[in-house]
Amino acid sequence: MAEQRKFSGIPTGVMAFIPWVVFGLASGFNHWRVATGGGLILCLVYLAVLVRRGISIKLIDWTTLTIFVIGAVLMFGVRSTIFPIYSAVLIWSCFAITAWSSVLVGRPFTTAYARENAPPEFWEHPVFIRLNLLMTLVWCGLMTVNIGFAVIGVILGGNLAKPLLSFGVPTVLLVLGFVFNGRFPARYLARSGFQIPATSAPAA
Repeated sequence: MAEQRKFSGIPTGVMAFIPWVVFGLASGFNHWRVATGGGLILCLVYLAVLVRRGISIKLIDWTTLTIFVIGAVLMFGVRSTIFPIYSAVLIWSCFAITAWSSVLVGRPFTTAYARENAPPEFWEHPVFIRLNLLMTLVWCGLMTVNIGFAVIGVILGGNLAKPLLSFGVPTVLLVLGFVFNGRFPARYLARSGFQIPATSAPAA
């Protein structure tokens, strides 16, 4: 599986962030067409790599593609002047809607990632289901909070407040979210009295 998750020596997990790195850098210099167009192309390349390697495309991947398609249409097709202002609000709203929707339909999005590491016999276990519900709810909250920061950034505006609240603070929260991903599953399993090999412990 480790071999399948790499492409030209680059882990697919890292590749997933490359479109956003390009988007962040280009938009930071006010090159919004480069940001959306480049992000869209790199997102498509990433999805193609997943398909080629036999790795399932997750709900969050489709959401990312949707965001870049919307951005590209607005910047290239409509030549929107609104997208650069509200881009962060749109991005976090899309992710939050996706995350909350996955909970509402009974398929928390973190489950797809957890199944890549957990043995199949664990997938229907109540502990596994509860664990992923809790993890997804944490991400739902994080993404919803980031919408609030993005909205405040738009309201305050300026060269400091907007990038700080639209990019800086949400990035810190994302890092904390990934730290949570790395630590919470093992602790939850331990508290639940369920033993599973450490290499198989589910993580988003």
